[in-house]
Amino acid sequence: MIDVGVAKQARPLVSVIVPAYQAEAYLDEALESALAQDYREREVILIDDGSTDRTAEIAAAHGVTVSRQSNGGPAAARNAGLVLARGELVAILDADDIWPQERLSRQVAYLREHPDDGMVMGLTEVFLTPGQPRPAHYPRIAEDGPYQGHPSTLLVRREVFELVGLFDESLRLSEDLDWLARAGDAGVRIGRLDCTVLRYRIHAANTSRDSDAVESTTLRMLRASVRRKRSERV
Repeated sequence: MIDVGVAKQARPLVSVIVPAYQAEAYLDEALESALAQDYREREVILIDDGSTDRTAEIAAAHGVTVSRQSNGGPAAARNAGLVLARGELVAILDADDIWPQERLSRQVAYLREHPDDGMVMGLTEVFLTPGQPRPAHYPRIAEDGPYQGHPSTLLVRREVFELVGLFDESLRLSEDLDWLARAGDAGVRIGRLDCTVLRYRIHAANTSRDSDAVESTTLRMLRASVRRKRSERV
């Protein structure tokens, strides 16, 4: 059972972690969306994962906390952010995505009203940068509009990370899906909001563009989940 610390605080601090690598193209929009949240009790922590472009400079200009490290991959950047995070709740914003202004207020309210849920998701709206062509890896699930299930929509109680553990740094993609699968196997309850909390940008450099690598990583995660469930039954 998770010790629900958020129930003790009327306005819990939310730590927004932004893992970033060579992110100058879209970082301004991402950070502006985090700083424009109508929920004010939040801190924004950007982890510059060895960028050689203007990522750190742009982040510093926005007044957010910036920590630089040698390139270790997205899981390592996420974990570095968790070490620095002070919040009772944690959300991760990829440096090319955008949040609606009311995202955090709606998700915090949900977790306060549902103390047995360890985290909450919402709907994802896919979009293209104006003027850019639609790439081949555009997700089919988005054809019918906003959809549920994207791990970047999560707002997570800090206690859940203590239960599930950190992100797997051996993974260079889908580390968020792997963590979500581990949380599910650990019995963490997930709430769902029927509103858009993430605008997910599709562009030529998304890690999801490598369909073969995504498929291989997904199979690895499924095998690991099966092993965990079998070990629990022994």
